[in-house]
Amino acid sequence: MIQSNNNIVRSLNNLIEYSTDFRFKRRASFKQLHIAIIKNHFNASSVVLDVDKGTVLLGIDMLERGAEVEITYNSLEKFLKSCIRETEENISFYKNILHYYAMTEAVA
Repeated sequence: MIQSNNNIVRSLNNLIEYSTDFRFKRRASFKQLHIAIIKNHFNASSVVLDVDKGTVLLGIDMLERGAEVEITYNSLEKFLKSCIRETEENISFYKNILHYYAMTEAVA
């Protein structure tokens, strides 16, 4: 199972590298991928990703009140990779992401 988890994380890292290579046209589906990874990692209720400014605005629900947190980054790829955690719950989420992008990229 550990080897399988390592392969899943490696594949997700490869997808992150591919999706953040902006020499090619940006795809809306990749922005949704990035938002999903960030939202999962921070357990955020909302995420606004501004790739051009290098900022992420997180909506966090705390004690029946909301809070907004802004994060800046220099490299979207490094930021997204720092959001990857190898827990059982996350591995299941990552499998679903990989399955979705394997299917959509195969027909694109």
